[in-house]
Amino acid sequence: MRLKNKTAVRAILVYIVLTVGTQMFLYSYTNSYNRLTDDKITPASLTIDDDSAELKILNRSYSFSFDKISPENKSYFIAYLFAPDELRAELLFFLGFPYLS
Repeated sequence: MRLKNKTAVRAILVYIVLTVGTQMFLYSYTNSYNRLTDDKITPASLTIDDDSAELKILNRSYSFSFDKISPENKSYFIAYLFAPDELRAELLFFLGFPYLS
């Protein structure tokens, strides 16, 4: 029992150290000015449109399309059927119960 507690405490400490270290790196990286321009770098930004989303992390851009997960897609119905009830309940909770109002 004591070995499990030590392992859990070590895992929590490693997680905290990595999380704080990453946050400190991003904070110091964004506050340091570029030598060519005076513009500050934003660490992360998320832009959501109607049919796509763009995530920018440290000047790298990632685009996501919502075509495959839109309700008009046939695979959406299949995914809904095979989704567990707990997942459906959580989605309804986080979406603000759109069908109960």
